[in-house]
Amino acid sequence: MMAYFVESFWGERNSGFDVLYHNMKHGHLSTKDLADFIRERTFAPVWDVLKISTEKPPSCHLDLMQRLQELIKEVHKYGDEQIKTYQKTKEDASGTLEAVQNIQSVTQALQKAKENYNAKFVEQERWKKEGATQKEVDKVVL
Repeated sequence: MMAYFVESFWGERNSGFDVLYHNMKHGHLSTKDLADFIRERTFAPVWDVLKISTEKPPSCHLDLMQRLQELIKEVHKYGDEQIKTYQKTKEDASGTLEAVQNIQSVTQALQKAKENYNAKFVEQERWKKEGATQKEVDKVVL
C-alpha cells in the first residue's frame, strides 16, 4: 500500500515533485488570488455596510455640531439686535419715561395731600363738636 502512495504521489517519471515545486514557487500568487476572491465575494458587501455604518455617525455628529454653531451665531446675532433695539427704544422713549415718572410722583404727592386734608378735616369737625372756638380750631388744624 505504501508503495502505491509513493508511486502515485511522485507520478510517472517523478513529475509530482515538479508540481509541488511549481505550487510552492507560485504559491504567493495563488494565496493572493484566493484572498482577492474572498474579499470580493465575502467581505466586500460586509465591508461596505461596516464602512457606511462607521462613517455615518461621525458625519452626523459633524453636521449636528455645524448646525449648533450656526444656531449659536444666530442667537448671538439676535441678542446684539435686541441690545440695539433696546438702546434705540430707550432713547426714543426717554421723554415718555420722564413724563410717566413725573405723573407717578405727582399722583403720590396728591394722594398724601388728600390724606392729610382728610385727617385735618376730621380733626376740625371733632373740635367743632366739642365746642371749641374758631380760633382754637384753626390753631389745632394748622
